[in-house]
Amino acid sequence: MNVHTIEDLQKYLPVAQIAKTTVRQVLVNELKLQAPSRYLLVSRNGMVWLLAVMNPLTLGGQIKKYHSDEVAHQISTAFAGKPVFIANQTGLRYGVLLSAKPKLPKLIPFPDFAEKRDLFRLGCTLQGEITLHADEMRNVLIGAAQGSGKSNLLSLLVYQMRAFGWDLYLADPQLHTFSPDIWNNLAAHPVASKEEEVLTILERLQAEIKRRIGLFHTIANGGIPPRDLAAYNAISSVPLPRIGFLIDEANSFLENREIFDKVADLLRQGRKWGLHIILAGHEWHKKEIPAKVRDMLQTRLALSTSDHNAGGVVLGNARWGRWVQDQPSGRGVLKARGKFKAMQFYLISDEQQVEWHSTVEPAGILRKDEIAYVSFAMRNGGEFKISALVKEFGHSEWGIRKLAKSWEQRGWLVPGKSASASRILSQTLIELAELPQGNEAKTLARSHGSDALGRVSHSSHDRSHAQSGVSHTPRTLARPLAQASQ
Repeated sequence: MNVHTIEDLQKYLPVAQIAKTTVRQVLVNELKLQAPSRYLLVSRNGMVWLLAVMNPLTLGGQIKKYHSDEVAHQISTAFAGKPVFIANQTGLRYGVLLSAKPKLPKLIPFPDFAEKRDLFRLGCTLQGEITLHADEMRNVLIGAAQGSGKSNLLSLLVYQMRAFGWDLYLADPQLHTFSPDIWNNLAAHPVASKEEEVLTILERLQAEIKRRIGLFHTIANGGIPPRDLAAYNAISSVPLPRIGFLIDEANSFLENREIFDKVADLLRQGRKWGLHIILAGHEWHKKEIPAKVRDMLQTRLALSTSDHNAGGVVLGNARWGRWVQDQPSGRGVLKARGKFKAMQFYLISDEQQVEWHSTVEPAGILRKDEIAYVSFAMRNGGEFKISALVKEFGHSEWGIRKLAKSWEQRGWLVPGKSASASRILSQTLIELAELPQGNEAKTLARSHGSDALGRVSHSSHDRSHAQSGVSHTPRTLARPLAQASQ
């Protein structure tokens, strides 16, 4: 994004003077309205604007006459079609764009996984990068015409889910977006391509949610179970992973009434237990998204569509549905947290995918810096001494104390023999860090990064599932594809 200096703004003074004269002429001479009380030349989000500020105290009850699209249109027409917008957040003003209208790039490579766990990097608007945390993303509906980037968008989500350590369940009738040669080795269940296989996954997810309900009640405090997965994981000695269920060409499966009813049931209840459902399709119509599930698909992603009706159905907004029509590949609209954002979604290259298959391990239960703390404590007799950790790593004492309290609550740290004594590492914590007692040959001390995607061995992830009773077996890396690319 361009940042304009005072010198840059001065270059716009001549055109700003013309715009000022034009605004005054249209308001006073043509529309018989009052002139602006003052004018401002400003830079916002890399664009240069002339703001014509009205004095609301002198407008009386006539504000509606001024706050009119017709007024903005007449100013724009008189000023050679330059964009004119009306703003009223801090008083009525007209904004006339003086600089060239910025454009989104047609391609933005995916930079890398976020350091914070469960934080999705999606793409960029004209104002900067757009990220969305899993707690805010919830369930997702994706709509896109053929060739507009739907498969890339699904890959953008699923690879980040895998890096976060999620359990993945995938369905794809064409076995194209989710190739079994790759994902059968990486997901928690083979990729489903037939209706009976999708039903098998749905039954498995229902059983897993039932199991998690039991775990939540087991750990309930005073009879009150944790409110959601994050609250459960904050106190459980064996945290549960989030679950991603992604269905490409979902329309073809949802025509089956049994599948639709089971998906609708999981949409209603799954989020509390850590389940996120992503439904993707080329064409969506109102009859395919009944009212009983529409509100449970909180996040909407629309890429270019063949007509505005399809985009309007996906986004729940006719105006934005028209915007996405005939956009270039990867260009679309995100609706999240009740707001719409026009953006260019990141592009994942084939080379990145091949590299991730062979090098990226799902995040373990502990972050990289937390493993470093455990390693340091092991070299100091197993004592989790806060003052020593602060001195060694330079991290905040408050943060380490908060972590120690959480770990003690989970049973990962054992209280000292006295109030002044340091906490002691438990065997469970040592195993989670994959640093057996006595193994000091390789240390992570002075690892100052907080990379939530720390390349921890996958075995700790698999072990956590084994401890919590999940039945799927550990997965290996997709060697055939990785080797073919080297």
